[in-house]
This record gives sequence, C-alpha cells and structure tokens, in this order.
Amino acid sequence: MKMHTFFFILLSLCLVEANAHNVLGGVYAIGEDVEGEIGFSNGDMAAAGNVVFVRDASGAQITVVETDDEGFFAFTATQRIDHYIFSDLGSGHVFNYVLPADELPDSLGSIVTVKAVEAVLSDSDLDPHSAQLKVMIEKAVAKQIRPLRKELNEYKEKVSLQDMLGGIGYIFGLCGVGIWLAQRNQKNNGAG
Repeated sequence: MKMHTFFFILLSLCLVEANAHNVLGGVYAIGEDVEGEIGFSNGDMAAAGNVVFVRDASGAQITVVETDDEGFFAFTATQRIDHYIFSDLGSGHVFNYVLPADELPDSLGSIVTVKAVEAVLSDSDLDPHSAQLKVMIEKAVAKQIRPLRKELNEYKEKVSLQDMLGGIGYIFGLCGVGIWLAQRNQKNNGAG
C-alpha cells in the first residue's frame, strides 16, 4: 500500500470519528416534580416531541412525556421508587437513566403528600419546618441550577473534543514522521 493511500484512509477514519456524538442528559427531582433534559455532545438538544418513557423496576409504564424544543421534559412522581427513564432519539442514539428512589421526597407513597399539605397550609401558616417551604426552596434552587448543569455538560464535552483533536494531531504527526522516513529510505535506496 502506498503511503499517500494509507494517509488518505487514516484521514477519512479520523473525520468520520470527529462527526460522532454522544447522548447527554440528566434527570433531577425537585420535590415530587421531576425534570430532565436530553441532548447530544455536539450541543444540539433532543427534538421537540421526542417521546420519553418512564417505567418502574418491573418495566411497568408509569408515564409517557415528550421533550420540548429545548430537550426538556417533566412529570410528577407519585411513588418513591426507582424511575427508569428511556428515550430513543433515532440513529442508534438512546437515552437511559435511572432516577433513584432516595432522590424523591419521603412523603411520596404515604397517605399525606406534599401537594396535600400545600392545599391545607396558607401563606400565613408557613413555618420554617413546613413541607411547603421545603418544596418552594427546592424549586427555587433547581430553577437557578438548571443553566449551570447544562453548562457543566457542555464543558465536559468540550474537554473531550479537545482531547480528541489533540489525538488526531498526534496521529497526523506520526504520519508525517512515517512519510518523512519513507521518503528518506527511498532517497537512500536510490542513491546507493
């Protein structure tokens, strides 16, 4: 095989690898409310209307939701169990995530839920130890943290992209040394 043919094949393989991307996402419990986001390592988010299945450990369906135009989805948990979340994004891209039961509030699965407590309490009845106050704080913090989670996922992928580009540069460098050695050997064999 000629050296330039080998170099072309290697370059083609590197370019195919550079276009590949991974599915990224996360699922976060904010009291009984569960929010999630699905996207790709290249920064694109899941398309609007992408179906997200939520199942229990036995595979029984709990709910089905869809992503919005920013790749977000949400549902309300009704039980304190592990939630298995799955979405097929097409072309072999699949999002699988397990939201552990311990990230959901203890009140789920009991007779009195946080929603029931909220209905009974009024603003004047708020005390620092109330379930309603806890849920309000969790929602406010989650709202502020959402953009930070997205930035963190993007940062992780940028580091990976830099590593990949560095590796490609290393391969090109080795190919260059190989070509230089091959030309040097041809020159020495032709002169000798």
